[in-house]
Amino acid sequence: MIRGPVLPQAREALWSLVAGRLGQIERGLSLVLEGFECSGGQFGLIEGLARDAAAVPVLVLLAADGDPLLVPRLLAAVDFLGRVGGGLADAVPEAQFAHGVSGRLLVVGTDASQATLAQLQRLPLAGITLCRLEPFRIAGSERFAVRYLGEAAASTEGAVDVPAFAVSDEVEAVWRQCRESCLRIDVGVRIDGDRHWRRISWRGRQLGEVRQVDGGLRAAAEGFDRVLFGPSDVRAFVDHLLRSQIALAGLVRTDDGSAAGDGEGATRSASPQRSIARRGGESLRATVAAAALSTEEYSALGGPALAAGGETGGAATADDVARFVAAQESPWLPPRRPSD
Repeated sequence: MIRGPVLPQAREALWSLVAGRLGQIERGLSLVLEGFECSGGQFGLIEGLARDAAAVPVLVLLAADGDPLLVPRLLAAVDFLGRVGGGLADAVPEAQFAHGVSGRLLVVGTDASQATLAQLQRLPLAGITLCRLEPFRIAGSERFAVRYLGEAAASTEGAVDVPAFAVSDEVEAVWRQCRESCLRIDVGVRIDGDRHWRRISWRGRQLGEVRQVDGGLRAAAEGFDRVLFGPSDVRAFVDHLLRSQIALAGLVRTDDGSAAGDGEGATRSASPQRSIARRGGESLRATVAAAALSTEEYSALGGPALAAGGETGGAATADDVARFVAAQESPWLPPRRPSD
């Protein structure tokens, strides 16, 4: 008599927090319909039907501790998607789902439903994403952190507790090249995000992002926003990330001609016999630091002459660093001088 109304109120309170913020749980996820029925009235309504960044139908369920109908409701949702999921594109045309995809489930819980989420993790079912929200209030507004359970991405991306990036086969090679190039910038670079979005950051400061849009990959950074079609687009994107990282690291030339900045290789002096050949295991930023050009060297390589008392060689390095470090398809060779 007492327990009955408590559980729906808890689910309603959680849904009021989640419904308008699905995009914070997973980039590109948007609500299509609320109160979705797929169990013939036996186990209650699923909270919502949503569309993800790949135009795939997503059934959103809330996990509340002590809900005896959660597992039956989830199994009914799995069965529903298996039977009619591929027809949702025609049945719900306003959602603009992709044709021929059966959809997936997103189960959202909180710390109070930790035991229930652990139970769901043990179910041998594919196509289910589990996440736990940690709501808190700050500066007068409700916020929450998101923790994904299972489906952790490979540690090669430099982050933990990250769901696998669900890229299509058509763009998987482009993303692999982009990821590897980003991680080569510096050991402090981390890549995290959700199923359809990746954030590239350095020591907590965001350098750029890659998100799935209409089956492709769109990259954005300061001064850059376009679709990654191939290697040349990846090189241009990584160049912008590297420029931002160099600026954040403070990699500039001081008045006495030495390189200044924080981190590895930032205090190496400029020498007329210097080579920018990248040594094995060395980050791109360390290579750039070692290759910081003097005014005379930069001019000899074809760069514009620097005005006396004007910008420093460090600025010149940032402007033309792509010439040395963004070329993924050619070997790392020292620059040729006019006298060679």
